[in-house]
Amino acid sequence: MKSKITGVLLAVAVIAVASCGGDNNAVEDTLTSTTTEVEPGAPQGDDFYVPPSPLPNGKPGDIIWSDAVTSRDGSTLHKVLYLSSTVAGEPTAVSGLIWVPDAVATDAPVLSYAHGTTGLGDQCAPSRNEGNGESASIAAPFLERGFIVVATDYEGSGTPGVHPYVVGLSEARSTLDIIRAARNMTETSGQSIVWGHSQGGGAALITAEIAPTYAPDTNVVGSVAGAPAVELKLLAAVLRTSPFFGYVFMAGAGFEAAYPDIDLSEVLTEEGLNMVKTAAETCSEIHDLVRGKDPALYIAKDPASVEPFATYLEANTPGNVATTVPIFVYHGENDEQIPVLGSKLYLERACVTGGSTILRKTYPNVGHVDVITAAQSDIVAWIEQRLAGTPAQFTPCD
Repeated sequence: MKSKITGVLLAVAVIAVASCGGDNNAVEDTLTSTTTEVEPGAPQGDDFYVPPSPLPNGKPGDIIWSDAVTSRDGSTLHKVLYLSSTVAGEPTAVSGLIWVPDAVATDAPVLSYAHGTTGLGDQCAPSRNEGNGESASIAAPFLERGFIVVATDYEGSGTPGVHPYVVGLSEARSTLDIIRAARNMTETSGQSIVWGHSQGGGAALITAEIAPTYAPDTNVVGSVAGAPAVELKLLAAVLRTSPFFGYVFMAGAGFEAAYPDIDLSEVLTEEGLNMVKTAAETCSEIHDLVRGKDPALYIAKDPASVEPFATYLEANTPGNVATTVPIFVYHGENDEQIPVLGSKLYLERACVTGGSTILRKTYPNVGHVDVITAAQSDIVAWIEQRLAGTPAQFTPCD
């Protein structure tokens, strides 16, 4: 079975999407999920993503409605709309995908996949592909092994509002609450693994940090973070001269959605504000619009030097909160989007707060996407070890 998992990761390396991401406000929440009756007759098409108003009373992970999209190869794919929680602690509806094996065991493990950047426009939500693309390739071999696989779209992606891009608490709650949704759907109670790459890598790190307090019932026993978007102040500076300058405007839109007290006009020019609006409505087109342009056309001041932006960038950087969840970080040494130095700085930051759960490994001569292929056997082995209860290795702190 390991060879099947390894083979599909080769395919994922071709289609994996790049990103930025993270947050670090771990909050205590002892809410637990209960089995939820799935409502019949889910709306179809775009209406699926429009939640009822007001939202139904319930807990994070309760399913609002679901729709069986496909049934093949011994599993069924469900598109779901489920309850989660915003950064402010308000209930919100989030969409995503849940793959369930036909012969699912009561203690089946759950793999929760946090995707890389697809864009902020509602049309960019992965679940709108209904089982094609990055998440589906991740899911296939694990389904054969008896896993339930879930993949959140994240808050505001596909559903009303703007996705709080690179706001890690929002992303992490979405990633955990869809595990609860899967358990509500299947009445299973096995261990959980989180895996994310790029934007999802940052989300996976925050998920590991908040899981023991926000969602202890999900029983997360490991988190895999590939080429994670960390050290957001560093990334903000690096992206200015990068072909992926467009991420800056996605982040502006995401922070504005999460934090109503910020005023983007304090750090962006009029043209920059217009690009933020464009980023909020499109997928990857924003990169082409700003690639090679003078950053001064869009950025008036460095957000890392202006409050409250500096505080929010720091708060959304993983590594400020200790966790008991084992973490495996993999990163390509030739990463062209998220510098490999970033994950080193993440480890150093986490060592200050208690980094005894973190294993970091870098891979020479590979970039942001190719590292998935380079790390594939290590990822699979590490996940198997966590489920078996093998003591986790860690990178010693200096």
